[in-house]
Parts: sequence; structure tokens; C-alpha cells
Amino acid sequence: MYTSSSTSISFPSPPLLAELFAGLPHGVIAYEAVRDADGLILDYQTLFYNPQALAIKGHTPEQMTQQLLFQRSPYLRIQADSLRQVVENQTAYDYEELIPISNRWFAFENRPLGNGFFTIIRDIDALKQAEQQLAEQNESLRRGADQALQQQRLIRSVLDTSPIGITVEQAIRDETGDIIDFQAILINPTALAMGGHTEELALSRRISELNPTFRTSGLMAAYQAVISTGEPFHVEFYHPPLARTLEITATRMDQEHLIVLFNDVTQARQDALALQQKNELLNGVLRTSESGIIVFEAVHDQPHQPADFRLLLTNQSARRMFGLEVAGAVGQLLTEIRPATRETGLWKRYNRVYQTGQTYQGQYFDIPTQQWFDVTINKLGDGLVATFNDITQAQLARQQIDEQARLFNGVLCSITNGLSILDLVRDETGAMVDLRYVHVSQTILHDTGRTKQEMIGNTILSLFPGVRETKYWTAYQEVARTGKPQRFEVHYTAEGFDNYMDNWVTRLDENRIISIYAITNDQKRVEIQAKQHAATLQSVLDSCQLPIVLLEPIRSDQGAIIDFRYVIQNEASARILGHPVAETTSRTVLEVIPGLQSAGIFDRYVAVYETGLPQQFEQHLSEAPMVGWFDFSVVRQDDGIVVAINDQTLLRQTLQRAEQLVIDLRRSNSNLEQFAYVASHDLQEPLRKIQSFGDVLMNQFSRSLSDEAQDLLLRMQSAASRMSLLIRDLLTYSRLATQQEPFKRVDLTALIAEVISDFELTIAEKNAQVISNNGSGQPLPVLNGNAIQLRQLFQNLIGNALKFARPGLGPVISITAQPVGPDDVPVAVQNRTQHSWIAIVVSDNGIGFDEQYQERIFQLFERLHGRSEYAGTGIGLAVCRKVAENHQGTIAAHSQPGQGATFTVYLPVDL
Repeated sequence: MYTSSSTSISFPSPPLLAELFAGLPHGVIAYEAVRDADGLILDYQTLFYNPQALAIKGHTPEQMTQQLLFQRSPYLRIQADSLRQVVENQTAYDYEELIPISNRWFAFENRPLGNGFFTIIRDIDALKQAEQQLAEQNESLRRGADQALQQQRLIRSVLDTSPIGITVEQAIRDETGDIIDFQAILINPTALAMGGHTEELALSRRISELNPTFRTSGLMAAYQAVISTGEPFHVEFYHPPLARTLEITATRMDQEHLIVLFNDVTQARQDALALQQKNELLNGVLRTSESGIIVFEAVHDQPHQPADFRLLLTNQSARRMFGLEVAGAVGQLLTEIRPATRETGLWKRYNRVYQTGQTYQGQYFDIPTQQWFDVTINKLGDGLVATFNDITQAQLARQQIDEQARLFNGVLCSITNGLSILDLVRDETGAMVDLRYVHVSQTILHDTGRTKQEMIGNTILSLFPGVRETKYWTAYQEVARTGKPQRFEVHYTAEGFDNYMDNWVTRLDENRIISIYAITNDQKRVEIQAKQHAATLQSVLDSCQLPIVLLEPIRSDQGAIIDFRYVIQNEASARILGHPVAETTSRTVLEVIPGLQSAGIFDRYVAVYETGLPQQFEQHLSEAPMVGWFDFSVVRQDDGIVVAINDQTLLRQTLQRAEQLVIDLRRSNSNLEQFAYVASHDLQEPLRKIQSFGDVLMNQFSRSLSDEAQDLLLRMQSAASRMSLLIRDLLTYSRLATQQEPFKRVDLTALIAEVISDFELTIAEKNAQVISNNGSGQPLPVLNGNAIQLRQLFQNLIGNALKFARPGLGPVISITAQPVGPDDVPVAVQNRTQHSWIAIVVSDNGIGFDEQYQERIFQLFERLHGRSEYAGTGIGLAVCRKVAENHQGTIAAHSQPGQGATFTVYLPVDL
């Protein structure tokens, strides 16, 4: 047994306490320690709680008042030591907990309070959400910084590896602001090699000092014109010191700086001498160093299926190639500029590249301009980028130009990705059996941990035999056989690697392949985690039986909220609204539930969003799809609101039915009471007359009656007596159900002593013994109950023990009481775990009964013996069970024939 400490905690009166705390936004609970006999804290009893605490914890008032803390929340036992420190050391203890019933975070602040403590429960879900958003923002900033650093490295790598000389030059002005010279502030290795200067010399001298012909050649004037007009300058000239022909392109960065590109076109000029006419066009292309480029964005009429493409960007070459300089082509649809493009244009190529993401490279004859173009189309985000090279007049130079373009693209790809150029190794039949490394980028060496000497000249299968079992091998074979580029993803786990890789494989010529990859481990992890988190969230929502939706506002042009759009909903919401999860974002709230407007619920949604104050209310709806009573809980969530709906219709109907049943029960009880009155007066009166007249006949006229008549009269008197007893017992049983009085403290020791006194003559006549508590002299417990009913219970049990005694053996009746746990109480008793119990055992040494009748004997009118053997109506034990049930307990019986009977009464001690 355990008890609360004798030291009480002082609180205001309950009405004042409720008034003080009911309006708080936080939950408040006060506890008092429950200690054992040694003063050790075993648990905590709830002294006070406010409504907010009930709503947060999800407990019922009965659980709060009738259960100890660890009984209703067993998982808190792991914090028992910390809570004990609060009480015994008077120290504070705080922790945070995610409450599953609301799926929200709360802070629990525990503070000492006399022989206990009180807990303040604060909703910190918004703070938790803010912390998560801050962490996500920090991660986004970190990724941005990493990308910026990567871009800087990329630019440096482009400059260092570019075959084109690149310089950034700054204008030098005199006192009047006129440009008098230029000086390089950035120069790449190719430009240094072209000029034959060191970097220190090139960056410390003016251009006129490094190039004596800078002014006389007209370059300075051209640079000045680029700065002043912003028009790019392009020229080609022969440079005697290098004996090379250079192509120069100057472009203005701002009012003080130029970007100058130096391209060695000596070989191209030499080749152009053989084909002067055709090379005039080629020289024009090289002079501008620009291909026609058009960037499109997809225009959708359904997901993942483009209905058209809109021009986002075109360069000057493209505008010139396709006559796009009129009427501003940017922003127009492709089918508006070229109405016949679906039939005679590149529409099928554009659509295929967009759908598959695979690069298209090929030739295209443009009917409107009657020109041939070398076309490359790539997927770019939700659109395409198309590159056009006019090859109408340069067919003979095509192979050389294509070779240069491929090699140049290979170099660019190697800057950020792993790139390798591979020779095909064929068998005697010409079939590919391996690939040999010809060139590898620095990225490959870093990723594989091998040196260039280990890789160049060796084959893939000798270094990485696991390649044969992956998609790499089939892609290499397909490219070698068809020449069609391949793009694919591989999770490569051979040779100790574990990488997700995005790959491009293209064929340079009949014997060479370019293979490019990018390791996408981080992206894959984020993608997998995102899918897992999304699936987990949806699974959690779908497992909830309450409809839950996340809504975002739809505003008018004036900024007023005119509707809400579904963002997320769970399966329960889909069922109740008839709005499938797959169509969550396709309809608005007022489209799905138009009755929200007339019911005023929509205005509540708007108020919660605009004020940020949550609302909970009950509302009756009479329009489909929601008909009935519903409990709405609405809270603001970022730029939307979360609505949880609980269908209270069945509860309402049940409560109404329960009220009607109570009315019917009261009417039935009233009728039963009237019947009891009639039985106790109107039925007993004829019986009394029958018995009275029978007595007169027996006393005054028995001598004139025959023996047979006297026997009939005696039988009539006996039957009338039995019927009178039966009516009294029925009245007793009916009153147990209809006359319920408030419970009071009942001393069982005194009560049973009175019952024994009532049987004093029978006990003396049968030489019986009645022993209480094994003769220890210890009193029986004091309980809350109905003294009259408990007296009937023990009167019937002791009376039965005296009645069913064994012949020739003095009855010995034992009455004992002891505490028992909830697990010892029969499972048929409801809420047995919420009470403390005592078992009162009444046993005797009488004739007993067969165990098969241990339940039957508690039924009305059940008799195991004939009336000639033992008198009675068969109602006594039914009364005992009814009394026990009225006290929220029960009674059980055990016996064997000839071995006495044992009756155990289980009663709660804390009613």
C-alpha cells in the first residue's frame, strides 16, 4: 500500500483556481507525491489541471483524477529520477515532447511546489518549425557558397585550359578623361604564350609598351571605339613576331574594361587559301566566333507534354540566319513565328529531346531560308537550347569544323566533369571487345585515385572489370554500333566504389568515343531523403482518422482572400469530401464545399489566417458533401492554414439517443416503483387474508374438518407463506435497481456484527461459529457504500452458510478481508485498473455445490435443491451480485460438493 504525504499543498479554492488558469494559453497541472511507507516517492497524484492541459495531453477528466501520473503516462517513468529531483531538491526540470495526438511540440516546465510540483505546458511547435526553417536556410547558404567557389574554380580552369588567348584590359586616361592607352589586368597562359611575355611583365606594362604597333595598327583606336560605343570589335591580322595569323575580338565589360579574345587561326587561313570562295563564309563565321543560338521554354497544356515553345533568347547570328530581327521575336511562340514548323521544321526533334533529355545532333534544311544548318539541341531546365551553324557554303570544311567543335566541347566538359577519350579495341570480326584510354581529365584521376601513367594506354576492363556488368558496357556498344549519343545514370559499386553517376557517351569517329560523367551522390541523397520524408509525412497523415488539410489563400486583384487552394490532404479528408488525393491541388475549398461560405466557416478560415489566432468550433452543415455536426480546428501554418475536421454527427446522435434512453429508463423505473408499491400492498393484503382465514379454520374448525381437508388447508397455508416470502424478496431485489442512495462511509466490522446478532438464535440452535479476520481481532475495512444493501449482501451470505450446513456438523463460517491488485479482480469488471480493491471472503464447511453451477447460482429463482430439503426463493445470491455490481464490484463463488462453499466479494476502496 502507498499513501500521499501528510504534508498538503495549499491551493486556492477550485472555482478560484479554475478562474485563474482557465484563460491561460498554456496547460497547467499540479501534482503531489505519493510515497511508500519508507517515504520514497512511488508516483504522483493530480491535484489540479486546467482545460488546456486536457486538450494538450488528450486525457479525460477521469484519467486525470483517478489515475496516477505513471499509470496514465507509463513512458514518463524514464524521467522519474528527474521529477524526484524537482520535489526533493526543489530544482527546476524542463523538457520538450512531441504530443502524438496533436502532432505538435510542447515545452514542459516543471517547478517544485511543496510536496509535489506543478507543470506548465507551452506550445512551441511554431518555434520548432522556425528552427527547422533556419537550419534549411543555413544549408541553402552553404550550398550557395560552395557553388560560388566552384564557379570561380571553373572560370579559372576555363582560362587556364582554353586554347584561345583571353585578356581583360583596363583603359588608362589622362587628366581630361581621354583614353591614352590600355593595360592588362588579367591574362591566361595561352595569351602569354602568343605574346611571348611573362605574366609579371604582361601585367606591369602598358599595351603600347608590349606591342609597338598597338597605336599604328589601329588596335588602340578600335579599343577606344568599343569603350565609347559598346559595339564589339572583330579583326584578323598577321602577327610577324609569331609568324601566325590571329583573330581578335574585343567586347566592352563596362566603361573602363574590355575582354579581348585572341584566337590562332593560322591553320584555318592556310586551309582557306585552297578554297577561297567557300572559306570567305568560313572566315565570316570565325570572325564573329558565334553560332546561331536560340533558347526556348516549354508551354504546357498538360503536365510533361509541351504544346508549344516560346523564344526566350536569340543571338545576333540566329536572328540573321532565320530573319528574326523583325517585330521582336523574343517572347513569341515558335508556331507564331514559323506556323509550318510542326510539318516542315524541327518540331519532332525538339519534342523528343524535351521528353527524353537526350541530346540531338544532326543536319537540318530550313525551307523558309533555303539553308542547311548543323543543329545541336539540348534539354535546359523546362526548355531547350538549340545551336545552329550555317553549313550551306561550307560542306567541304564540315568534318574539320565538327572535329574542332567536338574537341572543344570535350575540353569544356572535362572542367567540371570526369571526361575520357577512348579508342575502340576490336577483334578480328570488327566487334568491340574493350576500350583503351587515350585521354583522361584530372577529375577522373582524382575520383579513381590513379595516375595518368596508370590509365593512358590501358583498357577499361583491365582497370575496371566491373564495367562489363553495368549499363556502361551496353552504352559503349550502342554508341560504337549506331553513333547515337547515350545519356544514362549508373549506381557504380564495383572495385570498392559507391557512386551515383550521370553519364554522357558520344562517338567522335569510327574508332573513338568520348565518355563524360558527373558524380551526383549529394543530389541522390537529397532526392532519396526528400522522397522518404514526403512519403513519411503522407503516411502519417493518412494513418490519422481525422480529415486534415493544408490550405493556401487565393487573393483577388485587390489582395482580399476570396478562396483557399488545397496543398495537402490525407486519405480521411479525401473520403469525407469525395476529393481524391491525386486531385488535391486541382480544386479550391469553395468548389469542394460551397456550404462553408453560407455557414460562416470560410470567414473563420480568413480570420485565422489574418490574425494568426487558432480557432476551434463545432458547426452543423446541411449541404453535400458534408452533412451533419463537425468539430473544426483551424491554425495558421506559414503562408496557409491547417484544418482538422472531426465528424461529431454519430456522437450527437448517440447523445440524443442516450438522453431518450435515460428518459425511458426513468419512466420504466417509475413504473417499476409503482409495481413494487402494488406488490407490497395490494398483493400482500390478499395473502395476509388467506393466511388469517386459514389460521381461523385451523384453530376453530379443525375438529369438524376431515384429515384430508386439514392436509389441504396446511398446504394452502404453506403456499401462501412461500408466496409472501417470494414477493418480499422480489421487492428487495427491485429496490436494489430503483432506489440508489448516495454512498456513505460504512464500517464493515460493525455492520457484520449486527448481522451476526440477527442470527443469534439460529447460531445457537446449530452450534455455529462465525470467525472474523481469522480471529486476529483486526477490524474489517471501512468503505464508501450503501449500508442497507451491504447488510443485505452479508445477511444472505451468512444465512446461506447456516442454511446449507452439513448434518451433524456445527457450521464454521469465516469472514476475512485483504487488499488485492487489479489483475486479481475478474476481468468482467469494467475499469478495474482505475481503482484499488479489497476482497472480502465468506467461507463455510457446509455441503458446498458443484463448480459447474458457480455462475448459475447467482441467477434469479435458481435452486440447486428442492423446497422439501431447504427453504428459500432462489433470490438471495442474485441480490448479493446486484449489491456488488451497484458498488462497481462483483462476487465469485467456488466449491466442491461436501467441502463447503467460498464466496469472494470484490469491492473498490476508493469510490
